[in-house]
Amino acid sequence: MIDTNANESSVNPNVNCLEGRRCPGCGSYGPFEVVVTIHIMLYDNGTDNAEDGTTEYGDDAITTCCACQHEATFGDFDE
Repeated sequence: MIDTNANESSVNPNVNCLEGRRCPGCGSYGPFEVVVTIHIMLYDNGTDNAEDGTTEYGDDAITTCCACQHEATFGDFDE
C-alpha cells in the first residue's frame, strides 16, 4: 500500500524517465535502481567505451526503490 504522506507532493514530479512511476511499497518517486542490459563492443583485449553503450530496460526489469528497498519489476512501479 502506498503511503501518500511519504512525499512532499501528491503529484508525480517526474517528467522524464520516471514519469508515471512510483514505488508500490512506500510511494517514493525515486530514484530507483533498475537492472539494465547494456550493448558494447567486446574485443579480445577489452571493450570500447562502455559509457557510450546503449542501455535497454523494460517493464520486466528488476527494480529496487532506493528509499525503502522494495523490489519488484519496473512495470510494478506504474502509478
